[in-house]
Amino acid sequence: MAIADLIKKTCKSLGENNKPTYVVMAIAAVKGICRPAFTMMDKTENPETKKYTALREGLTEVIAIPAYWACGEAAGRIAKKAFNSDAALANRAEKNLMFIGVCAAALFVIPALCSVAIKPIMDKMGLKPKEHDKTIPQVETPAALTPAQLTPQATALNTYPKMSTFTARPQIGLRVGGL
Repeated sequence: MAIADLIKKTCKSLGENNKPTYVVMAIAAVKGICRPAFTMMDKTENPETKKYTALREGLTEVIAIPAYWACGEAAGRIAKKAFNSDAALANRAEKNLMFIGVCAAALFVIPALCSVAIKPIMDKMGLKPKEHDKTIPQVETPAALTPAQLTPQATALNTYPKMSTFTARPQIGLRVGGL
């Protein structure tokens, strides 16, 4: 029974004292480990591409973890200051604002930090994305068109498919019930 009581006590403690920031940071840590590992296990991809992608994914999560923590804690402190007179309300407001802070980090802060930091880090490590062919194909411009070539072609105005003999409606699209 000691193990069952320990599990119950641990679950109760986690349920009462859990903060949204901790949950998201744990998810980011797992993603920071598993995504690069699974990327490196892909046997069909080019080894250089795998290294670049795995390192980029890992760096993204290394940037994300402190960003989640900072935004969540900052939002929680704002709630504590705003609702310090009512302890029960302050606790709920703190957790709700922490959640909003974590969401703001995911939507705005982390993409901004990644766009600023990852490219210089990858360049210093000597890893660059696979270059695309930067040559622009030359397209020949047609000779001047004559007025006869500019006249519109005759087109059929009725573009509905053939009608069934049993119904007067065109048989296209999603039909719900009935005919």
